Order: sequence, then C-alpha cells, then structure tokens
Amino acid sequence: MDTKMKNMLRGLGAALSSVITKILIPMYIFRSILQDATLMMIDLGYTEAKVDTIIFWIVAMGSITASLSFTKASSPKYSPRKAIFEIILVIANAFYLYLYKFSGALDIAVSMDLGIAITTFYLSFENMVYISMGVIGLNMIIGLYDLIISYAAPIEEDL
Repeated sequence: MDTKMKNMLRGLGAALSSVITKILIPMYIFRSILQDATLMMIDLGYTEAKVDTIIFWIVAMGSITASLSFTKASSPKYSPRKAIFEIILVIANAFYLYLYKFSGALDIAVSMDLGIAITTFYLSFENMVYISMGVIGLNMIIGLYDLIISYAAPIEEDL
C-alpha cells in the first residue's frame, strides 16, 4: 500500500476514535444520565437546558480535536508538521478538558427523595481535571521536544 494512503487511513482512524471517545460517548452519558435520573426520581441538578449547553460545547470542542487528530495522524513520521499539530492538539485537549470544569458537568448535586427522608450530597471531580492537566502538561513537553528534534536532527523517511 502507498505511504500516502497509509497516512490517510491512519488519520481517519485517529479522527474516528476521537469522535467516538470525545463526542459520542459523553453525549450518550449525559443524555442517559438525565433520562435515567428523572425515571428514578433522583435530582442531579441538571436541567435540560444545562445538558444541551454541555453537549453543545462537547460536540464543538470534540469536532476540533477530531480534526486535529486527523491532521496529526496523517502527517508523515518525524516531520515538523506532525510535531506542530501534536502541540496544537495538546492545547485543544486542554481546552476540551477545561470545558468540563467550566460547563458544570463535573459538579453534581444529587438529591434523592426516599419517602421518609430527603438526602443531598455533592460530588466534585475537579481534582481529576487538575491531575489530567498535569498529564497534558507533560505531553506538551514531549511535543516541544519532538518539534526541536524534527528541526535539529531531521530524520529522512520515504514519503
């Protein structure tokens, strides 16, 4: 198979996996949580408008990261283009993750009416966002290293 065709298929695979993991799965989770919670008489503090806003931003940023994933994966190995799009993709992933923090998707207030008592507790996943931001920061360092290496010591490969 031609190298250009391999790069295109690799890019399509990366874009498809990004669409599945960053758009379809979160959209299904938020929709099913809202529907299942109303059936079980549990109030999660999510309104239909809030879920629609969260899903809009998930789809918007997920589409951007999917297109950047395609461009990064379809670039030739060891090329400066791949390193540049890797850095841009890391930045987009940071925005995507930070979107969860500011959309209110990570702050869950659960209220349950058990008949004899009403129970309310709060779940906050902000620490997971900060840990993930640390991993994204390390990926940024690796991307910058790849960019420096691609310019300082270019590796020739069949294109």
